[in-house]
Amino acid sequence: MTRQLSKVFGVPSLETASRIDDSDAVNAVYAAHFRYNSRMRELEGQFEAKASELRTAFLAELAAIRGGEAA
Repeated sequence: MTRQLSKVFGVPSLETASRIDDSDAVNAVYAAHFRYNSRMRELEGQFEAKASELRTAFLAELAAIRGGEAA
């Protein structure tokens, strides 16, 4: 009966529809994983930039302290 309906109405059989749904779900998971990885790389870059700023400020402060001792 399903085959007859698919021929008449142009809709896929239940088996084909379930395959399409699984494929769409897999594609959605891949897309979500890509967005997650992309955002993580962005956050890691921001973290590294901020950490670099903090290191530079810390080293400048140490240099100022050591410069004050020498005077």
